[in-house]
Amino acid sequence: MSTIVSRLDITQIFWDVDDFCNQWENLWQQIPQLPSTAGERRSQSRMCLSEVMTIVIAFHGSGYKTFKEFYTLDVLQSWHQAFPNLVSYTRFVELMP
Repeated sequence: MSTIVSRLDITQIFWDVDDFCNQWENLWQQIPQLPSTAGERRSQSRMCLSEVMTIVIAFHGSGYKTFKEFYTLDVLQSWHQAFPNLVSYTRFVELMP
């Protein structure tokens, strides 16, 4: 069975997503934001938005039924070269929203 991901180059997907994210983040910075709440903490992730989006897009074309199965069996096992800063499944799910 051939999946969309196996026919596409993950590097090209990342390249396109990264270009989109850079443009979007530049526009987002120009819009005045609401002030943050006192005591609010937002930790930075080791993974950038483009990497997270690329993995989610790849899941949708992967043929896996669940994201957990895709991430733990495919991404964590064989995508370290493409994404050297991979995080655990639990942390990745926290980054998705």
